[in-house]
Amino acid sequence: MRKIIKHPVFQILCFGVLLGTTLLLIYGPRQPELQDRKVVIDDADLAHMVAGWQRTWKRMPTREELQGIMNSYVQDEVVYREALNQGMDRNNATVKRALISQMDMLAEGQGSERDISEEAIKAYYDLRKEQFVAPALLKFHQVYLKDEKDSTAMTALVSKWNREGLSPEEGLKKASPSLLLPRINLQTTDVIDREFGNGFAAALSKLPVRQWSGPVRSGFGYHLIYLDSLIPAAPLPLENVKNEIANMLQYEEKQAAKEQFYTELLQQYEIIYQGMAKDLIDE
Repeated sequence: MRKIIKHPVFQILCFGVLLGTTLLLIYGPRQPELQDRKVVIDDADLAHMVAGWQRTWKRMPTREELQGIMNSYVQDEVVYREALNQGMDRNNATVKRALISQMDMLAEGQGSERDISEEAIKAYYDLRKEQFVAPALLKFHQVYLKDEKDSTAMTALVSKWNREGLSPEEGLKKASPSLLLPRINLQTTDVIDREFGNGFAAALSKLPVRQWSGPVRSGFGYHLIYLDSLIPAAPLPLENVKNEIANMLQYEEKQAAKEQFYTELLQQYEIIYQGMAKDLIDE
């Protein structure tokens, strides 16, 4: 033990530890670089703050409000830098996700600069016209027959009503009491199905107009139907969907720009897979 203590290497190590401890006690832990302690607010920063305030409040900030904005900026910047100095950004899933989101916005921004042309809107409409269709509309009267189960007898009743020229209003008087609406005035197939059950509107769409038909089954039972009118589904005019198409084109351009951005970015990195990850990639 005495030989180890007298050994020069041991003495140098002890001196280093002693010196380090002394400096730590005198000067404290290592401080961030002086540059990290500077917070500079220039004209560009101030303009950015004012623009953000205007977007939110739709007016210029007062002098007191502007001072408050700058104070908040300084506080956020100091807290942010101190967090970086303490390494809180490393291995932090929340920070990582936030930075990825900012990069996504940056990438998407490259595809949202130019306006969508009228030619592009029309070409998109012509290519995907089936996506822009006004749903069918139906207007009808329904006679709900709660206790009737014999479809043959109900079919005969329909024939009798048509021979007699029974009006829709007269037919409604023969319906069983229920909470179902007796008259439906130009509703879409989706609305009708929500009221009577899936498939009910499709069955009505096959019926002849301005006569009694049925029986048609719903989730409640059987109905006799007087179909007043049917407006079939039809493509919407281009003028009605221009804004929607422009939004869709802008979204697609943003997605294309983001994909291109990451494709180019990926080329600057060497991706190495090891272990099970390598096995999965090689499959």
